[in-house]
Amino acid sequence: MYNQPDPSNPYAGAYGGYAAYGSSVAGANSTPIQANAPSTNNSTLSGGAGGHYDPHQGYGAQGSYYGQAVALQQPSPIQQQQQQPSSSAPGPAAGSTASPSAYGYGGYGYQGQNTTASAASNAGYLYGKDRAAVAGGGQPGQSSVAPGRAPASNSASAARTSAGYDPYGTTRQASAPQPTALSPYSTSAGTGPAPEGGAYPQPNRTAVPAQQQQQQPAPGNVNSNSSGRDIQRPLARNPPNRVVNVRLVPNPERSIVRNTGSPQEYLTCTNEPPLATDDFIGVDNGNSNTKFFRPSMLCTPAQERLLKDSHVPFGAILAPLSQQLYNKEMVSVVKRSSAPTRCHRCRGYLSCHARWLEMGRKWECPLCEVVNAVPDEEFSNVDGLGRPVSQPDHPELGCGSVEFDVDEFPEYALRGEDGNVLPARPLHHLFLVDISRDAANRFLPDYVEAMRSGLQRMAEVTPECKVSFITFASQLHFYDLRHPDMPQLCVPDVENPFVPLPFTSLCWLEVGADLDRIEKFLDRLTTVAAYADEVECVLGAAVKAATLVLAGQHGGRVIICAHRYPQRGIGSIVPREQHKLYGSDREKELLRPIEGFWTTTASAAAKQQISFDLFMFSSEYAELVTLSNICHVTNGRVFLFKSYDSLVDNTKVAASMRQLLTEEAGYAGILRVRCSTGLHVQRYRGHFFSQTVQDMDLASVTSGSTFFVEFAHESKLEKGNYTHFQAALLYTTRSGHRRVRVHSCRLRVASSLTVLFRNLDVEATLFGFIQDTIAEAVNKGPRQARQSMTDRLIKSFSCYRLYCAADGGNGDYGDTKPLARDKKNTLLMPPRLKLLPVFLLCLMKSDALTEGTVVPIDHRVASIFALVTMPMHKLLTYLYPSLFSLEDLATDPRIGTLVEETGHCVLPQHRQLVFDNVARDGVYVLCDEQTHLVYMWIGSQVPPKLSQLLFNTDDASTVCTANNPGEECFGERLRNVLYALMLREDGMRRLIVLHEGERAEDAFFKELKEEVGTSPMGYDEYLTHIHRTILSSSMGGM
Repeated sequence: MYNQPDPSNPYAGAYGGYAAYGSSVAGANSTPIQANAPSTNNSTLSGGAGGHYDPHQGYGAQGSYYGQAVALQQPSPIQQQQQQPSSSAPGPAAGSTASPSAYGYGGYGYQGQNTTASAASNAGYLYGKDRAAVAGGGQPGQSSVAPGRAPASNSASAARTSAGYDPYGTTRQASAPQPTALSPYSTSAGTGPAPEGGAYPQPNRTAVPAQQQQQQPAPGNVNSNSSGRDIQRPLARNPPNRVVNVRLVPNPERSIVRNTGSPQEYLTCTNEPPLATDDFIGVDNGNSNTKFFRPSMLCTPAQERLLKDSHVPFGAILAPLSQQLYNKEMVSVVKRSSAPTRCHRCRGYLSCHARWLEMGRKWECPLCEVVNAVPDEEFSNVDGLGRPVSQPDHPELGCGSVEFDVDEFPEYALRGEDGNVLPARPLHHLFLVDISRDAANRFLPDYVEAMRSGLQRMAEVTPECKVSFITFASQLHFYDLRHPDMPQLCVPDVENPFVPLPFTSLCWLEVGADLDRIEKFLDRLTTVAAYADEVECVLGAAVKAATLVLAGQHGGRVIICAHRYPQRGIGSIVPREQHKLYGSDREKELLRPIEGFWTTTASAAAKQQISFDLFMFSSEYAELVTLSNICHVTNGRVFLFKSYDSLVDNTKVAASMRQLLTEEAGYAGILRVRCSTGLHVQRYRGHFFSQTVQDMDLASVTSGSTFFVEFAHESKLEKGNYTHFQAALLYTTRSGHRRVRVHSCRLRVASSLTVLFRNLDVEATLFGFIQDTIAEAVNKGPRQARQSMTDRLIKSFSCYRLYCAADGGNGDYGDTKPLARDKKNTLLMPPRLKLLPVFLLCLMKSDALTEGTVVPIDHRVASIFALVTMPMHKLLTYLYPSLFSLEDLATDPRIGTLVEETGHCVLPQHRQLVFDNVARDGVYVLCDEQTHLVYMWIGSQVPPKLSQLLFNTDDASTVCTANNPGEECFGERLRNVLYALMLREDGMRRLIVLHEGERAEDAFFKELKEEVGTSPMGYDEYLTHIHRTILSSSMGGM
């Protein structure tokens, strides 16, 4: 039952709703693209817009939804004339070299007078993929060992080659295209003399009045057109006078190459995991898949001093039930006649990392190094390599991730407060439905339909689950669902609510067998609301009644919908004067729940294994931080629909409800992480309840539940050894089976800062920064959190500059060092963390931490709640929106077509989020995952030819305006692109069409995160601030 693909599920076949695009040719009968096909507008992006994996491809667009795939079009005569590349384009200078972590004046883009920039070779690398040495003078396709990496041994290389893997453990399917010549993390670097007045001239950002911006033409931007020639294009917004050329600095849309073709495979024992946003298959050969356990460091620091000096989080991302899409990634379920073998000292589970002694009669625990006896019934001889000969028949001895079925062993059963065993049962769902007058008028019909569709799907997936309903408004309403007429019983006492009927025998319905009765009740729910005609909200009394129903049993899940905070009864809330606190030094108080009923109820419910999910349909301040505390402690979810719009939000409600009721999930769980001697777990981060410092109590755990665990040193580790980590989750599945899922990971020990910095994981490090920043925002306020996050980043880069980028090098792991005369003018960044500044800048501009009071406080709380446990495959696109230019549809006929093999749409190339990429004669689409909006911005000077291609009209200014055609005028290829970007696992995104000059276009330009926008810094100024601070601190220490 675990993660098996379901052909009837539209969300299947994609990692959390994302899918691989397939081959670069759209359709079997498509005309092949000629060798001299035009390149994209962004000359730094290599390759055409093939069928590539992208996080914005939702659901796996099916041909039946989009219609038939559009046939490839032959290039027009004008396009054929533009296909010759420009001979004046500068090329790399021969013999130039650069460090992957050093960015000088020419390559990094610091602009000054009399700079003589020298081009550099491609020095970047990504996670063990082959690098073609074209930029350095080699031949395309020639691979080389990544810098900072010792060559793989001949034996290991031969073994992996025989298995179809390269020396780094990566492979591609036969249908996948070959890697491009440029590295996905490649950057050019050059050196030059410092400009007058210091390394960084004072930025000159003279503001231009809005009237002048409309009157005078915007300065021409040097862009590359499809033929590679530099042209002058009128820009929609005036780019500021930047100190740093942001078009050359590390950037997600340029520095990360999107996966092409079939999903990439990698061996989990290699220390080079792909990015979480990439579509990959983790072949478990001894380490847990990084989708389950992703460490922030691919090696363990030998001592605490290294960790303190680096200022980098030492921990791991945990997603124990992460959804797996491929058969090779499925976790094996082991059913044994005896309980799982465990260490008698640390209670760790026997794993593939154990060392076998005395011819297999004993095994040494890799965590605590204690020798344990092997039970007689499990004894097996060992082969010449010291491995049990029965290993192929026992997944726990050969895989990093395994799941044990422990239904028959009482020691793993859930026990009540009296110590008695609570029998496992299928998950029970209790719906608390707001039927007040406001709810009935605004959202109740859509919510009822969402419940209906979700329960119908649940009846197909887990028909043994049970559901029940309690409604509330000014009083509580219970229903005898076993009676033919389903009579209603009202409880007006909302100060001391009680359950007026035997709930267990009369109110629970099995979703498979009693689906007709459930639908009958849902059909009459809107009529019941109209007949009640009650105006108040007693949400606190409803929550109290739910805990009374589920207490003392095996737990359950409560799904709440409400339109405001409770006004009277138990749990009533007096809202705080948020307009006086928001934006002040006391803003942190608005990020903490009000102590009282909601905090005590949350703790009591977590102890009873009761979880809560909240749908809030508020139209005003709802004190969400207090109401969501029960979701935080019980690991539930919060869905905020401010000013609910049925035409836009109904699909989001339906998709969210369906995901809650059908996704891979469990309940009544306990999660513990163990680590090697010399290390210990310092703290956990996420949504959970903890009664001890070693465990996380999870009333609910789903495929999207993500946590962060931090480690600390107890003693110094020996150089050259391995450290081991093991995460064990004991939980009950939806269908009522008790399971233990174990994830084991092994890392080498690093004894120097250079080795440590060369083995960092940017996504796990970013997630660790986010957890610490949010915790500080709640405790000290967002302003202090933003400052502390930047200070920590500066200290980390200062450490790298001081200890890892000094003259001399450090063997195989040393970086290529800049010349001493250029070091002052160069911002040195760890190769693996060079994208960290731009993501942290986007974090500061997100709704969770942005300055000012523009974002409503409830939205800020919801954003913080989501960031704390956001799955990694969503995080990067959540922080850094995706910008696409629809001009690519004119230069590449494959864009907007469907790949017949996969049904996915070929999207345009991504664009950097700067003013330089938005011209008045273009049309652009931007996906904002924070607001769940997709913007399409139409310039005022769109050529008639492009307008005809996209909108079937010569005048783009009339598109989607009053008394003019709307979306029905969109071309077939444009509709395919928009649907691919709007479809998501949590509902359809809303399309906003904007024309240049409209007041609403500010929302579009605000999402260009690398510009200043509403914050005091753009990307270039942020880098300038980091570098100047590092220089001043280094000079002060001299």
